Amino acid sequence: MVEALVACALVMVPLFLAIPMIAKYQDLKFYTVQSARYAAWERSVWFGGAAAATMGISGSKTFSNAWDANEKSDDAIRKEIGKRILSETGNVKFSSTSDQTSGSFAGGPKRLWKDRKGTALLTSYASISNKADNGKAPGVMNDLLTPLFQVTAVVSNFTVDTKAQYTANVDLTVQEVAMNTNQGLGQCSGSSCSASYVVTNNAMKFSQKNVLVANGWSVNGPGSLAEYDKEPHKITTYNQTRGLTPTSLLKPSSGIFKDALDVLKAISTVFFPELSTLDLGRIEVDRVPADRAK
Repeated sequence: MVEALVACALVMVPLFLAIPMIAKYQDLKFYTVQSARYAAWERSVWFGGAAAATMGISGSKTFSNAWDANEKSDDAIRKEIGKRILSETGNVKFSSTSDQTSGSFAGGPKRLWKDRKGTALLTSYASISNKADNGKAPGVMNDLLTPLFQVTAVVSNFTVDTKAQYTANVDLTVQEVAMNTNQGLGQCSGSSCSASYVVTNNAMKFSQKNVLVANGWSVNGPGSLAEYDKEPHKITTYNQTRGLTPTSLLKPSSGIFKDALDVLKAISTVFFPELSTLDLGRIEVDRVPADRAK
């Protein structure tokens, strides 16, 4: 009986009280993993930093084309993580705009992440750290094609993002929880405190890294000849394909060169009527047969 009492007092009771805190730590780790996955994915579709740099041999637009990036900063992604993943979301509605500037947890931090006195382990947005970068995608084929893509970015609008390996690192700084034995562990001290696991003044960090290799050829819409004049460097399917189609130079959308070509075409059709159906440089993007569009 004495041995059982000693074992219960020194091992079993503390272990029993520790089980809920172990569950809280495991849950925090799980959401750290989810946050890193979210950050890596967001960086693959919302460029930033080096991913939004110019493509080609040099960094100037003279010898390269600017990658038309939909940008989102690391801080905006960090705030979205706090709002969308680390909050007690419940019935809270997400917003594609306000979430990027949010500074507080929606519905407060998750209820599970508290000690027995209700003190939060994750105290604020300042406890969230996020860094997402892109680097050169792995593979021999990528090494061989990168110089070719740099050349095509110079002579045309055809650009391929070879820096398609996205790495996200997320850190959550949470308050440590320890057994309080009336020794003054931060939030609970004095004779009124019973032996229990409570938040201390010490901090610990949960860290997670996630790597995602995305499709290197990303375009911003189908594009058209009318859009080309307004934004010739915009990375659309039309603009990139036009850069690889030499005859497209014979189909300007406006200007003196277009007027001159129209006159030449009108004169040539008099002597060669069959040329009236010739449409040099024609590019059709996403041409779907009518029976497939139903």
